[in-house]
Amino acid sequence: MPDASGLPPTPPRRDRLGVPADMPSLMIAGPGEVHDETLEVFGRQMIAHYGDIWTDVHRRTVAMVGELLGASDLPYVIPGTGTTCLDAALFNVFEAGQKVVVANTGFFGIRLMEMARQHRLELHEVPVDVGAPIDPDAIRDAARGADGVLSVHVETATGVRHPIEDIASAAHEAGAVYMVDGIASVGGELVNVDRMGIDVLVTGTQKGLEAPPGLGILALGPGGRERVKSRTQAPQSWYLDLEVWDWYRREWGAWHPHPVTMPTNLVLALFTSMQRILDMGVDTVVGSRADLAKKCREGLRNLGLEPVPHAGAEANLVVAAWADDPATIQKHLLDKGIMISGGLTPTHGKAIRVGLMGATATDEMVDRVLEGVAEAVS
Repeated sequence: MPDASGLPPTPPRRDRLGVPADMPSLMIAGPGEVHDETLEVFGRQMIAHYGDIWTDVHRRTVAMVGELLGASDLPYVIPGTGTTCLDAALFNVFEAGQKVVVANTGFFGIRLMEMARQHRLELHEVPVDVGAPIDPDAIRDAARGADGVLSVHVETATGVRHPIEDIASAAHEAGAVYMVDGIASVGGELVNVDRMGIDVLVTGTQKGLEAPPGLGILALGPGGRERVKSRTQAPQSWYLDLEVWDWYRREWGAWHPHPVTMPTNLVLALFTSMQRILDMGVDTVVGSRADLAKKCREGLRNLGLEPVPHAGAEANLVVAAWADDPATIQKHLLDKGIMISGGLTPTHGKAIRVGLMGATATDEMVDRVLEGVAEAVS
């Protein structure tokens, strides 16, 4: 409608792509906003995805990822997303007809079940109460005679952190390998593939690793590597066949250590974030994120929004809280220039989720979120 001058309102200023100039600050459950040194990468000219300079950058980036994950078996950095690498893990570690146990933790636990069915695996579902961590004893009982156990580490829909080290022990006692979706945990939770007995770990770059989306990461423990070697036939995907990636590392490692054209700018961006996290120290980064999550969670509780996770199972990168009218809270915050997330199954329409990822994971931003929620609920 026209304003008091009788003229129509001025539309938001947009850049040449048609994107509004003043976008809201991201406090969503991923992706997070990247840091300045990472943004600078995208102002550089492209570099070739082969040759001496590139192979050195790529080698150091993959090595830093392995250090962060506690994986002595060199991990894979694959163009795509975390879900790309979940597909790769299922292709390489399991074969059609094998039995897997999947914990139904919510939206992303359900996705693991959907993917297992798509890979023609025999599925046994273990239900998990909303807000509760996975019960390792239930996994142990269900996994007897199974080939594998699949679960998320942090269920993004509920903000629950699950006890992956205990689940790994339970899976191994039953004779199964353990595959973990760590997309919403790595970088914000302590994860160590070798020490925790994880056979396969998958993550992405856009959450706790504080880099742009576009790269998936897959790490194998000894059990996962043995499964890759013992397959009776090649996976039904050349692109996601880890032995293809191994061949290029081995045979072309000095010049082109991967089978596809790598998005060099995304790898350079990941390089900057890995340097920052490792320079600060993983324990320090995880501890500071835990403190920030506690502040956010307790602030929301003081406003009458109870946490979705049970006590002791609260994640660090995603704070989920029950809300009577989450859409109103989201809209009010968006009007204040802050974007948060609503719920996903089983919290859809019943909760808000605050992401503590990247450059906006600060005390100042949490204070702004709490101030906005207070205004919305009052």
